[in-house]
Amino acid sequence: MSRIAIAIVLCSATVVHAEELAAPRALVVHVPPIASVVGAPIELEVLADAPYAESLSVRWRAIGEPAWHDARFERSSAGGWYASLPPAAPPGVEYYIRGTDAAGTEVDHFASQSAPHAVHVDPSLYDRLEVLDLARLEGRTEEVSLDVEAHQFGNQYGFRDHYIRGELVYTHRFLRVLHEVGFGFGSLQGVEPTMPGVMTDVLDHGLRYGFGQVRLRVHPSVFLDARVGMGVGEHGFDENIRADIVFGKPWRSCVQLGGEYLGELGPTAWARLQWDTVPPLLMGATATYSDLPNANDALSSTIISYDIAYRLGAVTVRAAVSYGSREGPAQVGGGLGTAVAF
Repeated sequence: MSRIAIAIVLCSATVVHAEELAAPRALVVHVPPIASVVGAPIELEVLADAPYAESLSVRWRAIGEPAWHDARFERSSAGGWYASLPPAAPPGVEYYIRGTDAAGTEVDHFASQSAPHAVHVDPSLYDRLEVLDLARLEGRTEEVSLDVEAHQFGNQYGFRDHYIRGELVYTHRFLRVLHEVGFGFGSLQGVEPTMPGVMTDVLDHGLRYGFGQVRLRVHPSVFLDARVGMGVGEHGFDENIRADIVFGKPWRSCVQLGGEYLGELGPTAWARLQWDTVPPLLMGATATYSDLPNANDALSSTIISYDIAYRLGAVTVRAAVSYGSREGPAQVGGGLGTAVAF
């Protein structure tokens, strides 16, 4: 045998021997997810023809994060191999799948560190609404407001019949399902004839009260408001309960239906229509049926009011004019208010 032939045989034997000693490799098949839901773990599955030839793992990180994290694939009773990534926040995560053999050599089976696969995580509905609300509020989630309203009813007998009410409220906005919470203090003082028809004298009636309130966003365009409080009047403690429902956006066009109960001062119900067709002005019309201040249950009033609000940066100013009657010709009233956001 020639020297050339002997060299070829030796080289061939060396190649065969190297292939026999090389560590076996797994053939990995993986169908990647494209998107995931906020708050849900991301489940990955692979099929491998020689799963025990390598230790399979997934390297992942949040999009934009510098550091990588590792998670091992585990065998399931169904025969596949699974790994679970923690729930991710928008915009999503990126990952690649690798195998490590007994010699410690790493092989990329799907994507790679330089070109990872991205799983997009879309923001939830309330995530998107929160972003829109923060933009509308310019990042201001706190507010302090002061409102004062009054109405002079008058009557055919010439007796005094009026009330004045003021409230100071602090509000914090979460902008989620729990949209906002607040607490405040109020004062209501009224004068009303004691008996209809006779009206020989009048009664000075009032309440000083504190309260807590919440607003829930149960739908992108449906809000529920509730208030519970306690106050002190002429005859001791009295409760303050209020609830209403808003169809639409409270800061834009909407319809509001609600009611309130102030213990001895009586109940109130209202229906309100609000519109924003002339920005930056916000206008509304309200029909109110009330017993305030309820010195006599038989003396109920109906009031129609028109209000207008103007927002200039962090400050909002409000004004209202009302027209309504109880016993006799209708009289006028109104209100003023302001709110400062920060």
